Amino acid sequence: MKSPHLILFTAFSFIATQVTAGDTKPYQGKIHSIPGLIEAEHWDEGQAETAYHDIDEQNRGADYREKTQVDIEKRPDASNGHGIGWTKKGEWLAYTVEVKESGLYSIIIPVASKKKGGVFHIEMDGKDVSGPITVPDTGSWQTLKLITHKNVKLEKGVHLMKVIMDSEGDSKSIGDIDYFKFVK
Repeated sequence: MKSPHLILFTAFSFIATQVTAGDTKPYQGKIHSIPGLIEAEHWDEGQAETAYHDIDEQNRGADYREKTQVDIEKRPDASNGHGIGWTKKGEWLAYTVEVKESGLYSIIIPVASKKKGGVFHIEMDGKDVSGPITVPDTGSWQTLKLITHKNVKLEKGVHLMKVIMDSEGDSKSIGDIDYFKFVK
């Protein structure tokens, strides 16, 4: 017979890792539209493990929004003057999005990495929709380069999008990310 403590722990672990739309609040009350541009630093409002997961407790960058562990960097070449940086394997960010029309999309993403960056992917409601996205060597942490990831199938409706950092590259990071622009 299984221990009730083991069953309770297993059930709690599953609940703690499953975040759905409604567990967080859209950044500044505005749901992100797809097609459209989503600033990486505009993930949903909410607590750690609900709206985001960051490996360390310190924000290594700028104080752009509420006190958070997510590493936000101030950069003059970013579309909003900020992006996310110091990204590590296992970290993730959640965004409430509304896909206006079902179909195939391309995602345009400005990234930076000194040496080859790592790999991340995008999920909608817990389902991987992008497959692996690799950050190339852009020559410098101060040089953003546009990458395009094609043939991402999205379904119409409101979804919880998660950007999940999968593996670090030669740069010892995934890379710096400015935004995600979805184009049909």
